[in-house]
Amino acid sequence: MNDSQSARRYAHAIIETATETRAVRDELAAISGTLNATPALLEALSNPGVPSANKKAVVTAIFQGLSSPLPRLMDMLIDASRVELIHEIAHRYRDEWNAKNNVHAARVTAALELDDDARDRVRRAIEKAVSGSVEMEITTDPSLVGGLKVEVDGHLFDGTVKARLKALRQHLL
Repeated sequence: MNDSQSARRYAHAIIETATETRAVRDELAAISGTLNATPALLEALSNPGVPSANKKAVVTAIFQGLSSPLPRLMDMLIDASRVELIHEIAHRYRDEWNAKNNVHAARVTAALELDDDARDRVRRAIEKAVSGSVEMEITTDPSLVGGLKVEVDGHLFDGTVKARLKALRQHLL
């Protein structure tokens, strides 16, 4: 079984057994983010030379108060020497949770920083288009010149000045 299949099975098992599924989603993201931000920690947890008991103690100390079944998941990943799967598990769990709860992930890139009113208008427009809730990640990219680039569930909507200029250039040539 490859890592992707394993991660999908772990994620599915967690979503089926967790009582506080949203908290689990957020905690998995936090664990994955922490391990991404501290490669030395991931390396130590993946090192076969470090005893499992020490790894579990470190995980317990760092990630206190995890919702059930995450402590058991972390123990299982440590015992199986598969801690690096946590990133894929978190990703798969989030996708499955979002699908079950009609929540869509949107990545919005704007040329300029959006104020709160603009963020709300963009959120409402996306929610109307997808007929569901939206979790937005907003970044800025001055090279876009103006407008927005929105990616929702793998679909890209490019309403930037840069894209329009590129299309105009292709049309004229």
